Amino acid sequence: MLQQSPSTAAQVINSEDPDPPEASPAELEARSRAWQVSIDPATLWPGLDPGALPPAAAAIERSVAAILSGGRSALGSARGSDERALGIAALLSGTGPLLGYWVEAGLLDVSEPVARVLARHLSHSRRRMQRMTQGVMPVLSTLVAAGMPPAIIKGFDTAHRYFPEPGARPLSDVDAVIRADQVARAETILAAAGFTGDPIRERPYKRKWHPPGADGRIRSLELWHAEGPWQLDLHDAASFGELMRFGIRLDHPLDLSVSWVALGVPLRAAAPPLMITMLAAHLSGELYVMRLLRLVELVLVIRQERAQGRLDWSAVEDLLDRTGARRFVYPAFALVERLAPGTVDPGLLSGTRQASTRLGRQVVAGLTPASPILQERVSLAQRLMFASGPAELLRRLLAMVGPVPGSARTNLQVYHSRLRRVLTARVTWPVSRARSAVRRPGG
Repeated sequence: MLQQSPSTAAQVINSEDPDPPEASPAELEARSRAWQVSIDPATLWPGLDPGALPPAAAAIERSVAAILSGGRSALGSARGSDERALGIAALLSGTGPLLGYWVEAGLLDVSEPVARVLARHLSHSRRRMQRMTQGVMPVLSTLVAAGMPPAIIKGFDTAHRYFPEPGARPLSDVDAVIRADQVARAETILAAAGFTGDPIRERPYKRKWHPPGADGRIRSLELWHAEGPWQLDLHDAASFGELMRFGIRLDHPLDLSVSWVALGVPLRAAAPPLMITMLAAHLSGELYVMRLLRLVELVLVIRQERAQGRLDWSAVEDLLDRTGARRFVYPAFALVERLAPGTVDPGLLSGTRQASTRLGRQVVAGLTPASPILQERVSLAQRLMFASGPAELLRRLLAMVGPVPGSARTNLQVYHSRLRRVLTARVTWPVSRARSAVRRPGG
């Protein structure tokens, strides 16, 4: 973990300045809905020049790469006139709190205006993580006491075990995996603790559970707000994301887990091969969501496991083959190498490249770890990059406009929304036009 004393230039980030005023939750929700129709960044961020975001993302990427290589870096103009663009790019890339941590640690030099923006990112993320932890740990402890110790996967785990501090890794949910025969009892425990389950239950089993008092309101479109919504996602497998529709099977993560005592609660966490496989598959399947942060996450996991002598690349390869994930993880590993050369085993990188599709390699060739940063159109190339034959291609095309689990009314709305994107030319083929999506911030 990175540990340095704060420099004089970084002292401003420790100030307790009040947050600048933002629009009301109702106005923020209206902006979010309007953006889903217009796909215009100005709808989400009035007054922002969208043309300022790509250079801001590129600058963030350079700073992240420099610090991961063991050096220091500077970010932004000396005048600090680019603080809003840098703040939005930090939000979209997921790196705002981590950049704020690096400023505080004296590893990243920025102007005072940028320091204040990143200080807000870090402060909110710290308070958000504390709030989530206080909300979820009691119910996780109850599951343990009932003989159902869950395996915690993805962000909540990596935030506590691999990042320099938990608040440096923003997240919107806690993913917990239990055995399929424990689902009914676990749901009873969650309901008794005041959590409310979504009506939709996915297959393999996944259900979102909202903590007591959750109202789902957006608190900010500029950062991961401390009071923004969060939920517990309960799974009976590690089958999540679009790639699972192509046949990746991670049905028994508890068999590939290790003990993890989190804040005194004896939980389970993914063993290194499963952790790397999950993170790489998830990142590859959602290249348009917080790509830079997820790449940093993989780098930190690989480096720490290797440093502690727990990383066996042959075990990772074996799991990739057993789960059918080999041909899907090349985007993640290729982009990790661009960000932090020497991180991924060369043989594994070569093997996953050979297993990937030609279209997939073309898509990856057009990406950097942080750019493109915005999605104005849905790229067909990116959506179809994992299809290995005509049958998979057809299934993927149908899935793009087909219904999702839910009510008939919801299905109709989703169907019309997806079809409208096709009819209004918001779906494009050229790889060069693929953009990373704007995920609605964590509130």
